[in-house]
Amino acid sequence: MDYKNVAKEILKLLGGEKNIISATHCATRLRLVLNDEKMADIKKIEKMEDVKGIFKNSGQLQIIIGQGKVNKVYEEFVKGTNISESSLSDTKNLAMQKMNPFERFARMLSNIFVPIIPAIVASGLLMGVLSTLQTFHLVNDKSGIYILLNMFSNAAFQFLPMIIAFSAAREFRTNPFLAAALGAIMIHPDLQNAWTLGETATKTISIFGIHIGMVGYQGTVLPILISVWVMGYIERNLRKIVPNVLDILVTPFLTLMITAIFAMIVVGPFGRMLGDGISIGLQSFYNTAGPLAGLVFGGLYSLIVITGIHHSFQAVEAGLLANPSIHKNFLLPIWSMANVAQGGAALAVYFITKDKKVKSIAAPASLSCLLGITEPAIFGVNLKYTKPFIAAAIGGAAGGAFEVLMKVSMMGIGVSGIPGTAIVKENSIINYIIGMIIAFGVAFAVAFILGIKEENQVSEDNKIEDEYAETIENIAAPLEGEVVLMKDVPDKAFSDELMGKGIAIDPIDGIVVAPVNGKIVHIFDTKHAVAIETEKGVEILIHIGIDTVKMEGEGFESFVKDGDTITKGQKLVEFDLNLVKTKAKSQITSIIITNSNDMKFVTESKYGKIKREEELLTVGIR
Repeated sequence: MDYKNVAKEILKLLGGEKNIISATHCATRLRLVLNDEKMADIKKIEKMEDVKGIFKNSGQLQIIIGQGKVNKVYEEFVKGTNISESSLSDTKNLAMQKMNPFERFARMLSNIFVPIIPAIVASGLLMGVLSTLQTFHLVNDKSGIYILLNMFSNAAFQFLPMIIAFSAAREFRTNPFLAAALGAIMIHPDLQNAWTLGETATKTISIFGIHIGMVGYQGTVLPILISVWVMGYIERNLRKIVPNVLDILVTPFLTLMITAIFAMIVVGPFGRMLGDGISIGLQSFYNTAGPLAGLVFGGLYSLIVITGIHHSFQAVEAGLLANPSIHKNFLLPIWSMANVAQGGAALAVYFITKDKKVKSIAAPASLSCLLGITEPAIFGVNLKYTKPFIAAAIGGAAGGAFEVLMKVSMMGIGVSGIPGTAIVKENSIINYIIGMIIAFGVAFAVAFILGIKEENQVSEDNKIEDEYAETIENIAAPLEGEVVLMKDVPDKAFSDELMGKGIAIDPIDGIVVAPVNGKIVHIFDTKHAVAIETEKGVEILIHIGIDTVKMEGEGFESFVKDGDTITKGQKLVEFDLNLVKTKAKSQITSIIITNSNDMKFVTESKYGKIKREEELLTVGIR
């Protein structure tokens, strides 16, 4: 690769130096923030021989170059220019500024609610178990198991303000423990339980003539979100005026005191009113429009997924479940139909296309949609040809209309597709499944009828992939853990195999060893990724976790350097697994054959649990 010419061509196609606000890179990608994205010729960049993929994510334009190459392209990219070199966190902040206010708001909600999904999903599943036991008369409401399960299923919603407060504190730049304490105040036992509101007269107290309703905020969303946002401003401004010697005592005290009073008098009542208004408004539209609501929501949901703001709906769904007068999620079954429909359209593409690479993506992407994961199908298949995406929207609309017609609802959030059956409300599972069949079937049929237009037919040289190679390279597992297929890795660049074929491991410890004999081509400064070349010329990238580059080396220690000769089983890197789980998007580690296009085949050798140095991949060398 001529790094200088590649960098020069990319810079030219991006609109020149003046169109670049900032630039950085990770182990495989250039990460850029542009002044005007319309000036960038994305299609031409994508067709460049040395570019493996390009996509926009969270305000950043990410160009996939590949390990061991991206750093050299980056050096040439910024050399002799006034382009601002920045850290990944700086670029992320600049990217956020490029978003419009609505996008920033949606991203903020997503950052807050995505981390707490496991707690809410667990509670929703428990509600589903309890509902099933009641439906089949396997338990009565006086039994010990019922009381225990009921307590378990309600806990996350009863204490939802504390959970949200802790998560929101990071986004609003305030102390998470002060925020959790504020959440505890808003559900204090001395306040009237929000679940019983309306059953008894509301208690009030008077302070300096101001009447305060002694009502708790169990299960509410907006009051605590607004309160923690206010707390962030109060804490930061107090730190500007409180002397350093008194800061540790005075600032926390005043922050919690002022915010709690403001929350009880102003924010709480306003937030409750706003949250109830949104929930009741959606329910009114749902009840009044009937199947039309499902048609609209189901048809448009995938368009919203493209923008990335669909995660913000979790706040609305949590509000629906928490509202005592509603206490059900009637939106998620509609979203689920839209997800399943994307799978139907992707499967149609599998049968239509002659491109084996597309086939290899379409089939697993279709299955992942049935499990509630749509990004591989949307971005890797359906949007590429447009017509399948339209077909999926039609299927989602049909399935959504049916779900509303049959009044299907759920008792949780965050789970759709087939796994969603676990949280579907009693007596609705059959209708939920029928809705999925309608959505999937309609999308498949429409996509098959509309067809696709393929610009390039597969060459004869690529049609025969089942020949055995004369030379084989066996790649061992560099970590111990559970094998994860690439399609299931939670990052588009990996799951769509934009950097090459491979496999991943969900590790049980933080020790990474050499999977082969070879040499270290490049170890990234942050130690989260290692590029290796085997003695037979196979290029391997070991990428520890997802978005671990933002940890900037914290918790990572390397035992090799660029150019070192290594032997199979030699320790390369050690990392703090618990820290990665806390600070990164995922701990799943990808093992990618970055020059897999030059190989005859790359196949998995092991599934399930795997130990270090067990055979993981088999590569056929041309």
